[in-house]
Amino acid sequence: MPARVLKISKFLRKQFPLINYCVWDTGLLNEFAQHLSSYHFILVDVERDVAESAYYRLKEEFSGVFLQPSESLLNNVLPDFRLPLVIRNLTTESPLGERDNLPVITIEKMLVDVYCDLEFLFLAGGELRAIYQNAYYKYTINENRLMRYADRKGRKFELKKYISEGGFKTQHSNP
Repeated sequence: MPARVLKISKFLRKQFPLINYCVWDTGLLNEFAQHLSSYHFILVDVERDVAESAYYRLKEEFSGVFLQPSESLLNNVLPDFRLPLVIRNLTTESPLGERDNLPVITIEKMLVDVYCDLEFLFLAGGELRAIYQNAYYKYTINENRLMRYADRKGRKFELKKYISEGGFKTQHSNP
């Protein structure tokens, strides 16, 4: 976990010990992408009820913090910041993992988010296909977890079709 992500995650755990949240750096996508991106941002997904409070607390502690920025802001302002923080609503029942008692993103959440969310519109076309192809090749994807989360975001059938038509289900198996 990158140092800044770890610091933010620990800060949230201390400030809001009872909420569900997930913090991740979009630099994780470079493992799967066809072209490496030098533009990274940190996503802070928090429960809807505390998003605004988390935004103000994080803004006191960190620079470049944005609460659910518009597409225009994402494209025109965020790139001017080094590792900006984007506060978003955490979808209920998001598939999260845990490491060192801190919530971490799962491959299934990452794949659904890059397919569904405004923050990843720049990954359209071949780049999104490469991410899916490489993720399915490198990891075992829990299809039920992936589809359940996509359903929570209202995009299950679209994503199922995308995966089927893309032929991504051919998973790598280690000998």
